[in-house]
Amino acid sequence: MTSQKQKKNLSKGYITVATKTYQFVIGAKNLCESILDYNEDAKVTLFTDQQLYDQYYSELDMFDQVIVTPCQYPDTKREKMWGMAKTPYDLTLYMDADIECRHEDIKDVFDRLEGDDMRWVALKKETAPHFAEWAWGPKLLEDGCQGAPDHLSHCGGVCLYDATNSLVREFMMDWYHLYLTTGRNNKFWPEEYNDVKGSFTQWDQLTVWWLLYHSPKYKSLKWKFFEDNYRWNYYTSFGFNKDGTHNYGVVDPVLVHFSSWMDKGYKGIL
Repeated sequence: MTSQKQKKNLSKGYITVATKTYQFVIGAKNLCESILDYNEDAKVTLFTDQQLYDQYYSELDMFDQVIVTPCQYPDTKREKMWGMAKTPYDLTLYMDADIECRHEDIKDVFDRLEGDDMRWVALKKETAPHFAEWAWGPKLLEDGCQGAPDHLSHCGGVCLYDATNSLVREFMMDWYHLYLTTGRNNKFWPEEYNDVKGSFTQWDQLTVWWLLYHSPKYKSLKWKFFEDNYRWNYYTSFGFNKDGTHNYGVVDPVLVHFSSWMDKGYKGIL
């Protein structure tokens, strides 16, 4: 069991991943600078591919570390999971590169783990029209912790986690390999996928759904959704009101997700 003294000595940092196109490098730089605006001592690591690193390394001084991804699967856009598994920090907040920090609560985000292994942002039924795909079945449980919902329940754009638990790092790497195996040759196709429409396999959130709700290996992981859920991933498509308020009950979002402004090669946001 980790003592209070050990907990205080844990390293804390933020990571993001930018591969394939310079657009993501631009986004990652903006994300890093926005975090530093609220926490000048923040440690932010960028994971990027060799080609982008070679071309733009002189622009990356604001990062604590820059780590080159192996690109084991050259055509993938999902090196983020490899980066999540390889985080240099004990307590880590992963964010997509097309996110911007807008609130000082980013400094204290690590306290929100509260002894658990992971915190996620839930993809809620009320916001389903904003997503390219959301549900494939009738059991639309709002609280995924009560059972296995028949919809994509976890946003893959933000994840807070404790990497001192080796099982968490294994989770991230399994997420990486299993998702890519499904996408290439359906070699990974658990029986639970038989009830899921084939189009859903394009989303890495389906792999998260299976790992958290169906894989015996990860039953012991302790995870929850953020209590103030969409404060930690407020999509720009949710809207910004003229009076300065936000929609879906969100007050003062910490992270705003500009997913729709980048051409990722597919339609929609998740």
